[in-house]
Amino acid sequence: MNSIESLKLDFDSQVRELDKIHNEKILDDCIYVGSGDSYVAGLIVEFLTDHKCKCYSPSDLLNSRVLEDKTYCFISATGRTKANIELARRATGLGVKTIAVTQKRNSQLAQVCREIVPLKINAEQSPTAGFGTFVANIITCLQIVGIRVPSKFDIWHKKGQELSLNLLNSMILPKPTLYILGNKTLYAIALYASLKVSEFFCINAVAHKLEEFCHSPIFGIKKSNHLWIMGQNDEPISKRLKRLKVHLSYVELYRPDIFTQLFESIFFVQTLMLLMAKKYGYTQLQYVLRQDILKASSDIIYGKAD
Repeated sequence: MNSIESLKLDFDSQVRELDKIHNEKILDDCIYVGSGDSYVAGLIVEFLTDHKCKCYSPSDLLNSRVLEDKTYCFISATGRTKANIELARRATGLGVKTIAVTQKRNSQLAQVCREIVPLKINAEQSPTAGFGTFVANIITCLQIVGIRVPSKFDIWHKKGQELSLNLLNSMILPKPTLYILGNKTLYAIALYASLKVSEFFCINAVAHKLEEFCHSPIFGIKKSNHLWIMGQNDEPISKRLKRLKVHLSYVELYRPDIFTQLFESIFFVQTLMLLMAKKYGYTQLQYVLRQDILKASSDIIYGKAD
């Protein structure tokens, strides 16, 4: 089975797994720490708690003072990220409460944290963390600060797929750079989409907050670039940007209910990656095939760079 087929299985199976995730509230707020998909999951929780919870990359905090009155919650499917482990070990050593949200109960991260909240999902095996693991991280991190997600995953899953199918013809993969723009929770979705585009297609994909993009990065765009806007009633901005003669795809993702907006958007991005892989004839995640770069990435992330 190729890597994209395994992700397709993971995408299809996650709905019945997500309903099984039930965790009790542990605390009112915390500092979430994670990298890659895990960082995006924590950032989503920060937005949904109106910034009562905070989210940082571990590299942001390694040289910062550990706040002794805060709980640090480390999000990592593998529990192997070196920066997470170093920060968790330091915080735990100072007597701070530390929690590992991870699939790997026996990982080094789990061992250096005071508490473990296991991801209760049986994700399909794939080279990357998987679609279901990402959504499970979000649900788990929301639950441990007392936010319950309605059990509507089957509805949101279907709506996300429908949206992707409807927009597929307008979406292209540019060779130079793809800019993905969004505000608030949809900035986090734009960031997630940029990570998936890079993994699937090895294309330079950059996420920006919509207005922040217009402060400076906009001056670097070329007609060969492409913009995706994850919009919340942002069509006037889309129309103005189209006058710059760049290829732009606008996706209206606003929903009155924040959970509906969030999970439909996630499933939209996941479906879109699978559909675009089929459209362009990809059967493997392209980053897996770039062995030299993959090794350099792994050496740095997992602490084997010397």
